[in-house]
Amino acid sequence: MPELPEVQTVVNGIKSKINKHKILRFKKYISKLRYPIQKNLSSEVESSTVTTVYRRAKYIIINLSNNRSLVIHLGMSGRIIIVKNNKKKFKHTHFSILFDKNLVFQFIDPRRFGYIFVTETASLERHRFFVNLGVEPLIRQFNDRYLLNVTKNKKSPIKNIIMNQKYIVGVGNIYASEALFMSGIHPFRLGKDITKRDCIKLVRAIKSVLKKSIKLGGSSINDHTMVSGKMGYFQNKLYVYGKEGSKCAKRSCQSPIIRIVIAQRSSFYCSECQR
Repeated sequence: MPELPEVQTVVNGIKSKINKHKILRFKKYISKLRYPIQKNLSSEVESSTVTTVYRRAKYIIINLSNNRSLVIHLGMSGRIIIVKNNKKKFKHTHFSILFDKNLVFQFIDPRRFGYIFVTETASLERHRFFVNLGVEPLIRQFNDRYLLNVTKNKKSPIKNIIMNQKYIVGVGNIYASEALFMSGIHPFRLGKDITKRDCIKLVRAIKSVLKKSIKLGGSSINDHTMVSGKMGYFQNKLYVYGKEGSKCAKRSCQSPIIRIVIAQRSSFYCSECQR
């Protein structure tokens, strides 16, 4: 599933192409996404102009001039392509949006776990998909004090805690594994055993790995591509994720990377460097 850097990369690409453009037509091809496309979606968005495009958690939010917000979740395999003067419908396209100046926005999702909906902008944060979302990891409010308070007395593994969207949004399997390696913390370590020093290191690592990945266009491990169609590059910079059996990236260690399963997800770590 695309994580924060992949979604932010898509948002950056969308923003540069459709901001201030008018929606002329919304066309639905296949409604069987994770949630059915609203029957009134076309009438809610057509003839309105894009005012802002941004990300919240793993959601892409397109605010419109009629005080509505178009919200898109990429699911497991969702991709967005924006082309000019294009009449071709790509395979697995579920819907398209025609903007002025012949810009065509297509949502492609082979696995159909993505979804789209429209809601009033003023009530977006109260929407059932948003109301329980945690803190954004790249803002100042996500700091060692916040993380220490979240982990306090918890008997869950630290990896599960930092991937829980109720506490911290956008951090998935890839970046949780990488951040825990960078901070020297074992993914099985319980939240209650995490110290303030651990929190300082982990917060720093999470922010660092997310920023670096965004700069490199995200990780194209499975389906992720940028809006331009190009692949991300950060998968070439990973230390542990998907590296089972490879030597630890730290020259002073060189122990093999181990794969374990936590909450039905593969986790990768170094048994020597992470305690």
